[in-house]
Amino acid sequence: MLKTICYISDSCREESLNSLKVLYSKAKKNNSKYNITGILIYSNANFLQVLEGDQKSVDATFKRISLDTRHRNIFKVINIDIQQRIFEDYNFGFTVVNNNKELNRLYEYLEWLRKADNTLANKVVNMVENFIAQKITKP
Repeated sequence: MLKTICYISDSCREESLNSLKVLYSKAKKNNSKYNITGILIYSNANFLQVLEGDQKSVDATFKRISLDTRHRNIFKVINIDIQQRIFEDYNFGFTVVNNNKELNRLYEYLEWLRKADNTLANKVVNMVENFIAQKITKP
């Protein structure tokens, strides 16, 4: 059975570009290993992440994240079983949005998702857009 978890959290410190690159590489490697798809956004000392995949893998990944000392105030926004992945076709897999080019690509993908007419996808799209709007100025 497939599952998705979406959470937001505060970073315990302002992450440098180098530390974000290390985090991104580690997340991408681990998520590929466990066949987890999704998206990771970091902005202004906050994270938003969507994890989707096998229920056991997603729960184990979220548990590791919740124990990670880089996070505090973790709030699980979505925690449900799903029929299909939302981010399966997202060509960036996991992305740390830290420049306008990546942000524009993310907006293009979110717009494509919105047209898919999937209730869960639309909820996630709205949440991601609200997170971005609060944290980053839209290009």
